Amino acid sequence: MLMVYLLKYDIPELTDISDDMFGRLVGMVDSHRATETKRVKNNKARAAALGAGLLLQYAMSEWLSGVRDNSYVEINAESPLSLLGPINDFEFTIGDQGKPYFKDKDLPYFNISHAGSYVAIAISDKEVGIDIQDKRKQKEKDLAKRFYSKREHASVKADSTGDMFYRLWTRKEALGKCTGDGVRPYLDTDVLELNKGELAKYEWNEKRVYDCFLCVCKRK
Repeated sequence: MLMVYLLKYDIPELTDISDDMFGRLVGMVDSHRATETKRVKNNKARAAALGAGLLLQYAMSEWLSGVRDNSYVEINAESPLSLLGPINDFEFTIGDQGKPYFKDKDLPYFNISHAGSYVAIAISDKEVGIDIQDKRKQKEKDLAKRFYSKREHASVKADSTGDMFYRLWTRKEALGKCTGDGVRPYLDTDVLELNKGELAKYEWNEKRVYDCFLCVCKRK
């Protein structure tokens, strides 16, 4: 079972709000994320943290109500208030590399990623990692030569669109987030063929989302 949710958080309802509305919205996320959000001063970063908290509440309310049908859902909320049902104050534990888990073992696995103006969340019955990357102005071929395998570097060089760099990067990030080890151990892991070797132990879901690349890695 896997549910993936996407929310555009760079909207006036989150980036340009009064102190009163901010206080109301902070009261609608779990207390851990509320504390973290209050520490953030930059409007866009604060909107990202708040959007993630609201989206997690929405995703978990669906999961707990029995919506577990292996789907991808884009949330286009005119107001973040429309996302919410009952508020759950989840408690978390944090892995060695910073991966969060629900402390309640009866709850599912989850993972969160931000990029550009979007936050994405994956909820699953098995270990899961999600990564979303926006296409930026950078030297993809040079980075691929430095970090990727020779085959991966060759595939990036041969791709005139520049997309391959991001497809491979999201795979590595999603894998590292699924295992909880982080991306560093997988930088030189060849992820061109996902149905072979160790990579075949995972289920992979990829999607182009507007100007972003999304990848979900779930343990089978």
